Amino acid sequence: MTTPYQAVLLSNGSAYFGKLEGLGTPWPVLKDVFYVQSAQNPETKAVSNILVKRGKEWHSPDRMILNANTILFVEPVKPGSRVAELISQAKQ
Repeated sequence: MTTPYQAVLLSNGSAYFGKLEGLGTPWPVLKDVFYVQSAQNPETKAVSNILVKRGKEWHSPDRMILNANTILFVEPVKPGSRVAELISQAKQ
């Protein structure tokens, strides 16, 4: 793939963004993982989405080892896209 990040949609409906290695193998690995988290303002009921970097959970994961059978599709994250911009901001 020509872009460093890919969007990976899993069969459980979860979507992750990261650097996918081993696509085409039974257990591909996703590194430098991000996901979208939605939050609703209790006063205005407005929903906002933020990009969250995995690794701050209690077990501090540094990668996701995926079962290839659960991957529905993989798409490149275009370098100038909003997701790419948010990843760049999160890494600063």
